[in-house]
Amino acid sequence: MFRTVPLAIATFFLAACASAPSSSASNVKDGDPATVNRDCKLLGTVNGRSAFGAGEATRTDGAVLDARAKAAAMGATHIVILTVDTAGMFGAGQASARAYRCEAKNG
Repeated sequence: MFRTVPLAIATFFLAACASAPSSSASNVKDGDPATVNRDCKLLGTVNGRSAFGAGEATRTDGAVLDARAKAAAMGATHIVILTVDTAGMFGAGQASARAYRCEAKNG
């Protein structure tokens, strides 16, 4: 019993820190693959993770939001989601996306 308490506390803090996206993540939009591949600069691939223990939709949203935050940190304006998986170890969510920077077009 006493061994599970520290493990539970450590798990709680890990889960709380796993997905702390910045407000700039909300500025990263979903991109159309045909458009961003043609008109934007590919910055790289990002991998997002979410805490385990929540419902599948929550884990999916958390992983995508974490990927979006990592793309924002790279200077991305758009992402294209490649994969989302919630069947991994302990049911944690994982998402993979390509990050792009698209310049605003003037009229």
